[in-house]
Amino acid sequence: MTARVLVIDDAPANVKLLEARLSAEYFDVVTATSGAEGLAICDRAECDIVLLDVMMPDMDGFEVCRHLKSNPATHHIPVVMVTAVDDVGSAVRCIELGADDYLQKPVDPVLLAARINAGLTKKRLHDLQQRHVEEVDRLNRRLNARVEEQMAELVRTGELKRFMSNQVAEGLLAGSLSMDDGFERRKLTILFADMVGFTDLADTLEPEELAEVLNGYLREMAAVAVAHGGTLDNYMGDGVMVMFGAPERVDESVHAWSAVRAAFEMKERVEELSAHTRGQGIPADLRVRVGVNTGHCTVGVFGSDVLRAYTAVGFAVNVAARLQARADPGTVLAGFRTYALVKDRVEAEQRPPMTLKGAARPVEAWSLLAFEDGAGA
Repeated sequence: MTARVLVIDDAPANVKLLEARLSAEYFDVVTATSGAEGLAICDRAECDIVLLDVMMPDMDGFEVCRHLKSNPATHHIPVVMVTAVDDVGSAVRCIELGADDYLQKPVDPVLLAARINAGLTKKRLHDLQQRHVEEVDRLNRRLNARVEEQMAELVRTGELKRFMSNQVAEGLLAGSLSMDDGFERRKLTILFADMVGFTDLADTLEPEELAEVLNGYLREMAAVAVAHGGTLDNYMGDGVMVMFGAPERVDESVHAWSAVRAAFEMKERVEELSAHTRGQGIPADLRVRVGVNTGHCTVGVFGSDVLRAYTAVGFAVNVAARLQARADPGTVLAGFRTYALVKDRVEAEQRPPMTLKGAARPVEAWSLLAFEDGAGA
């Protein structure tokens, strides 16, 4: 786009000379023979630079410069003063008023081009910055509007379900879950899953890559848990806790089998995720350890007015967590009660009794190897 140069000078000969030189340099030249006319042109059309004579009748260059630099709409336009050889002091005064540079008469063509190009560079940088500011402001307004819209949608459609399990969200929205309802003792199956080697992975990957891997892993684990009727209780770094049998009550044989099926599918999903991640050039060899245990727990809404959560506590939960910690990478370790409820559907291998922290006697554990033929369908 051709730069527009405004020449303001009351001497027609000077105007004609500058116009000829600038037009030869392929500038779009606009002229004014008085300060008032020049200001009117700036108000009507955008100018990229102003060549301003100092000595003019009625409104001199000082006054014109003062108007241009005090007006928010024109203060960014570079102003180059054109002054007589013996009038440098006036040019300095104009610069103190905000002018950007000056030229002495008679104007040297090389200096004229240099001063104009320097002013145009300054103007382009200003315009670029202004466009950037305007774009950021536009994006911020758009973002704020989108946030307000999504917050309204959150209230209207119950998007609370995105931040907690569907069963808990539906119970809260329906008013069936409350801190005032007290706690309930119930038999549940608890599943703990943990990514193997996450600490080592954190030391080798960039933070962005680590976040991508972790988010993909948690997303897959949550999808499996929900698909099998589990209630996602909590994320603990790379660990996942899932409850089966709460808040919706189901028979223990049903929730134990659901938990075991979820455990096997978690293993498969992590293997697929590992292959996909490595295919993207991220050196992550992902595996998962899973612990599953069935037993009596206390369930309910725990917490305070600041933060609350629907969760389960009890020895059965602790055993599930410790079974997961003792499981070999890529395996599922189940407590005896879980194994007893699903033993006709799985191939399993008994592990030596485990002494677990908090247990009065060794805990029987079974390594679940595979489904019996047709059982996993």
